[in-house]
Amino acid sequence: MPLRRYIVIKSDGSDGQEFEVDLPLDAPDFVVHPVTQEKCRRTLNSPTLTTRYGEGAMKQFVSEKNLKRAGFKKLEKNGEGGWTEIT
Repeated sequence: MPLRRYIVIKSDGSDGQEFEVDLPLDAPDFVVHPVTQEKCRRTLNSPTLTTRYGEGAMKQFVSEKNLKRAGFKKLEKNGEGGWTEIT
């Protein structure tokens, strides 16, 4: 289920507190807060898919074990303008 983010609309028309709700794809958007019954509107957010290309997945992908298996060498600057291979 997608996470939807809403902003409460205060009586003076300004933005109030934000809240998030997990709703099915086919569920209509809220027009009032489900608890306080205040008016609200949905905010538009970019989708976040971190399952395949998230930070944790990328760390695992470039781990020393995977790099060695793929034939890459790990190098480190030696402070003299060159590189030293790390085993």
